[in-house]
Amino acid sequence: MPTQLSPITSPIETPSGPFNFKETLDRNFPNAYPCDAFVEYSQFRLRPFGIEQKNSIACVSVCRDEITTPFMNRLHNAWNGAFDFSSLAGMLYLGVTGFQAAHHHAPNFDGRERYVYFAFPHIAIDEHGTLGNCRRSGRQAMSQACGALLKILESCSEGALSLDLDQDDLEQSLLKQRLFGKFDFAEIPDLVTLTKITQEIIKEDLERMIHLTVNPSTTDYAVFTGVQIHGPANKDWVWVETSYVVVDGVRKPLL
Repeated sequence: MPTQLSPITSPIETPSGPFNFKETLDRNFPNAYPCDAFVEYSQFRLRPFGIEQKNSIACVSVCRDEITTPFMNRLHNAWNGAFDFSSLAGMLYLGVTGFQAAHHHAPNFDGRERYVYFAFPHIAIDEHGTLGNCRRSGRQAMSQACGALLKILESCSEGALSLDLDQDDLEQSLLKQRLFGKFDFAEIPDLVTLTKITQEIIKEDLERMIHLTVNPSTTDYAVFTGVQIHGPANKDWVWVETSYVVVDGVRKPLL
């Protein structure tokens, strides 16, 4: 097993010249890991703390977008299944009941439970280094991600952002309400800034739910939050903003 990981191991060649994608990735998400390497390395880092596939449950929140599926599948395979927390933009809307349901599914054959939380909004970067752009199978035109966040930016630019709860658009309404107060809607952020604000909200919500539902005297757990990045040729990267493990009530950093 590796003892350390090189986030980007080779330059990215693009039709418009070398490094455009990589320059954008490195500028906005320094030290991002290739997706497969992140999943493998996160497992490797947790083993010394006694958190392994056989005795733990993974809890994963990513955006509902189908292009997040490869990351979700890798986590499913690595942890022998995962409880799906996902909503638009990777937000956590399942509440105490949802968290408790996941915890009740965890192995506890040795009298102790272990949870591993992965929570990541997402963004795309195309082969030219353009933020938000991605190519989807079967669609000729350029697509975008995250669509929910881009829709909010569009509404802000048009001065038409409503914070009312729309019963026909619940998750998007909740996303807008949760973002309100985190930035000045009169000063529209760029997509990277909005994605990182969303990630911070997700981390806040995750840690609040952990406080409400986890007993550290009987449970160990790990947290990984950041941003999933979709690059050219259907390759994904993972930028880790926060990672730590709590064992016997003691928190220690990871990646």
